[in-house]
Amino acid sequence: MRLNELKIGESGIIKKIYAKEPLKSKLLAMGFTKGENIKVLKHTLAKNTFDVEVGNSSIALREEEAAQIEVEKV
Repeated sequence: MRLNELKIGESGIIKKIYAKEPLKSKLLAMGFTKGENIKVLKHTLAKNTFDVEVGNSSIALREEEAAQIEVEKV
């Protein structure tokens, strides 16, 4: 399952990041690492952007960025 498939309020564990450089490095620097818990706080009506919580940080991602993060729903 990909991050952009989670609904508001749902959580998951990051399994893999499929993004290419330099996006992959940026995601890793922001805390998007394998095994990290992630929660969808909100998204726009059209699901163009997602606000997610990773660790103690709230981060906004574009839909195409969220689609490159594989998660396991918990």
